[in-house]
Amino acid sequence: MKKMLLLLAAAALTAASASAQTTTPMQRPANGQMQQATPEQQADRLTKQLGLSADQRTQLVTMEQARRTEMQAMHGQQPTEGDRAAMRQNMQTMRTKYDTQLKGILTADQYAKYEQQRENRMENRGNRKMKMKVKS
Repeated sequence: MKKMLLLLAAAALTAASASAQTTTPMQRPANGQMQQATPEQQADRLTKQLGLSADQRTQLVTMEQARRTEMQAMHGQQPTEGDRAAMRQNMQTMRTKYDTQLKGILTADQYAKYEQQRENRMENRGNRKMKMKVKS
């Protein structure tokens, strides 16, 4: 009887530990890239972080949808080696346009907070790349 209980307990622990190892908190798609947030999800995130009004959120969603349409059109054009510089210039122009539109939607305090958060993300991205290089 004791052996049977011990055997059942061991089997239960083994099954529990095996099932605990099969779940991961964040799984990447097959192509290795994380899925981009929708304009609505992005607006929700910024609403929480920056305290946007309903009108600001609506303007942000509309602006982001237009920006994504423009980006898709640009990515549809496959650049050749000589066009990479032109594509980079187009991307920088779009970023400037996006920032100008964003300044028009956000208050000065909200925009300053947004800029600080963006700098922090860029800094963290650089730190992660350096860690990856060290591991290699």
